[in-house]
Amino acid sequence: MNDKGVKNRTLVLLILSLIAGLMYLTPLLRFSFYDQMMDALNLTDIQIGTLGSVYAIFCVICYPVSGVLADKFSTKKLLVISNFAMALITIWYCLLPGFTSLIIIHGLYGIFSIATFWSPYLKAVRQLGSEEEQGRLYGISEGLRGIGQTIVATICLFVISGFASMSVGFRVLLIINAVVFILLMFAAIFVIPKDKIENNENKEKAKSDSIITIVITSLTSSSIWICIFVIMSGYTLWCTANGYIGTYCTRVLGISANLSSTLSIVRSYVIVFLAGFTGGFIIDKFKTKGQGMMLVFLAGAISIVAVLFTSKVTAICIIITIVLAYIVNVLKSTYWSILGDAGIPVESTGMATGIISLIALTPDMYVPIIISRFISYGESIGNLKLGFDFMLIWLLVWSVLGIFSGVILKRRKEKIMREKNEIT
Repeated sequence: MNDKGVKNRTLVLLILSLIAGLMYLTPLLRFSFYDQMMDALNLTDIQIGTLGSVYAIFCVICYPVSGVLADKFSTKKLLVISNFAMALITIWYCLLPGFTSLIIIHGLYGIFSIATFWSPYLKAVRQLGSEEEQGRLYGISEGLRGIGQTIVATICLFVISGFASMSVGFRVLLIINAVVFILLMFAAIFVIPKDKIENNENKEKAKSDSIITIVITSLTSSSIWICIFVIMSGYTLWCTANGYIGTYCTRVLGISANLSSTLSIVRSYVIVFLAGFTGGFIIDKFKTKGQGMMLVFLAGAISIVAVLFTSKVTAICIIITIVLAYIVNVLKSTYWSILGDAGIPVESTGMATGIISLIALTPDMYVPIIISRFISYGESIGNLKLGFDFMLIWLLVWSVLGIFSGVILKRRKEKIMREKNEIT
């Protein structure tokens, strides 16, 4: 690829990543601006939780829909539609409407951040390079997503803190998000190229078959299930570690709240950035993605065992939790790079990612429930550490499942390579 091609590809990857970052920052503003959101909209904790649940439900429903749309329509057009729709919805949000309208808004956020965006985004990233480059492409994209979210969130925080009225500040925050969506829409129009592969057979099939038929057919594919096992293992590790390692450091290791917050910032921003940019290059160094995933899961298992046995040596344990955060973010940054090794052709990326996401990304729904039960049990018997030890064992089990999934993925790639050599 010449210098111009490299620059164009880099710009496309940057725009895709920035869109992905904002696409999930705006519907999840409660994570960064919970109190401001509650004050500006006069909501209760239960109401904010309900909005989060509505968004999550629509996201899950829309994953397979996203796969169908990605194979049926132009990726570029879907990205433009997503940005335009998200801008309009956010402008409605700016009016600070009542709770019923907020429910509709968050349902629409779920539709246009997933159905018309998720699989097209993954498909667009995959088309930017060869199978040997997939790890670094997805890894860099994840890192850029984090940078974009950090910049926009920081600007929003600066702006909202400058207003005495919380409702005015929150409205301006939403206007900023809407404006950025419009800017990214124009960037998509002028920067994102047309799909490299136009598969008329897939498009005709997507038109003729119902979503339910396509889902059932896809679920019979062993390639799909290999990806589901690897990605689900990695995402479960990430959800658990990302959500509970911070409180583990505070409640078990006994560090101060300020130090815990500092470490959370390191894990949430610095580590995510490093894992995204370095993890992809690491995974691509291996002969097969399965071998790379297997070793990363193994490193995760070793780190988890180390946390279990060093909880009384605070400084060492803290360092190990940071290492663990890096490992789970490497997994999250790169697990979509395995599609080719699993035997999923580029032209089937849309449908495949939709079906895989429907199952593999469900840990969001059950991890908080399970881990909170572990912690509550520990508290109820007066042994909080035991509750967190159960959490670490949970992490260890998923790491082992990830190792076995990596082995299966490695064998699948080796089988594909043998069959290819026999043909040639």
